[in-house]
Amino acid sequence: MTQDCKYLQKCPIWQKFSTSLSHVWIKSYCQGNKQDLCARKKLKEAGKEVPALLLPNGSSLDV
Repeated sequence: MTQDCKYLQKCPIWQKFSTSLSHVWIKSYCQGNKQDLCARKKLKEAGKEVPALLLPNGSSLDV
């Protein structure tokens, strides 16, 4: 079983989504096997600034 991403609880992107939509992303990227593919996590761990609207797949959220 995969552990949750260590950044999940403080990741601000999920505040931009409805609960049902964020659940899909969280299951895949934060609790699933795509954690190492998360664009947000990659930038965070590289010590770089994470854009507020960057999605885990590397695209940007349109608001």
